[in-house]
Amino acid sequence: MGPVRDADDLMAVGHAYQRAMILFAGLNLGVFRGLSTGGCDASALARRIGADPGKLSVLLDALTALGLVVKRGKSYRNARPARDLLLPGPRSMESILLHHLDGWGEWGRLSDAVRAGRTPRGGAEGSWQENFIRGMEEIARERAAVVAGRILLRRGDRVLDLGGGPGTYAVAFADACPGAEITVFDTQATLRVARKILRERGAAERVRLVEGDFLADPLGGPYDFAWISQILHAYSGTDCVKLLRRARSALAPGGRVAVQEFLLAEGKTSPPGPVFFSVHMVAVTGGGRAYTSREIAAMMKAAGFRKISADPPDARGVGILRGVK
Repeated sequence: MGPVRDADDLMAVGHAYQRAMILFAGLNLGVFRGLSTGGCDASALARRIGADPGKLSVLLDALTALGLVVKRGKSYRNARPARDLLLPGPRSMESILLHHLDGWGEWGRLSDAVRAGRTPRGGAEGSWQENFIRGMEEIARERAAVVAGRILLRRGDRVLDLGGGPGTYAVAFADACPGAEITVFDTQATLRVARKILRERGAAERVRLVEGDFLADPLGGPYDFAWISQILHAYSGTDCVKLLRRARSALAPGGRVAVQEFLLAEGKTSPPGPVFFSVHMVAVTGGGRAYTSREIAAMMKAAGFRKISADPPDARGVGILRGVK
C-alpha cells in the first residue's frame, strides 16, 4: 500500500484493518489448523473448532478472497500460503501474527498514547509472551544465519546476546563459531519460552541462559563481543544509553559491540517498515520508538564506545552499527 493520493487510496487505508482482522480471526479460531486434517464444508469445520457454521462460512469466504483458503463447491481447504506460513513448520509465521493480534488493544488506544502517554504493559506472561518470543524466532531465523556469517568470532570468544529472546542469534553464532561461549541474557518469562524453543531445535546445550533485568541486574562477563538486536526501540533514548553503558562495562578491554535495529532514514519518514514500526512502539511501550543510524551512533558514543561504524540497512530497513570498548 503506497502513499494516499486520492479518495480510493484513503478508503483503502481506512479499511485495511478489515483484512488484518479476517486473517487474525482465522488464526485465533484455529481455522487453518482445523483445515489441516482435510478439506470440509463450513458445518464440519465449525464442529472441529467450535464455531457458528453460518458466520464461519462468511469468514471462510473472506479468507478465500484473501487467497488463504480455496473453495470448491461447499468445501474449503487451506491454500498453499496458509499451508506454508500459517501452520507449524520451518516457515511458519503463526506466532508473530498472533503477537500482532495481541497488540490490537494498544493500537486501538493509540490516540490516547500520543495524547497523554501510557504505562507499558507489565509482566507479560502466558500466551502473549509465548506468541511474542516464538514470533521473534520466526522473523529472525533466516537473517540470523546471514548475520552470524558476517560477525567474525574467534574460538574461545565470550559472547553476550543481550536481550536474546528465543536464542535464534545465539544458536547461529554457535553454528558459525563452535568454539565460542555464547550467553543469552533475558528475563525469566522470556527464557521460559526460549528453553522450550531451544529444546525443540536440539540446541539446549549449546548456549548458556542467564535470567535478569538488563537495566538493573549484573550482566556477568567479561565478554569479548556483545550482540544487542532489536532492543533499543523498546526504550527511551536515556534508557538506551544506560543499557549501552552497562553492556560496555561487561566487555573486556577492546571488546566489541554490534547493535541491530530497524533504522529510520534521517528525515524519519522512510522506509515504511521502520516508520510504522515506530508507531507500534509508541502504542505498546512507555517511551520507545525507532531511531536513525545517527541517533544510535550518538547513543553509542555517549555510552563510551569508539570506532563506531554502520553497515548499510537491508531492504526492510534493518541495519547494524558496530563499536569498540
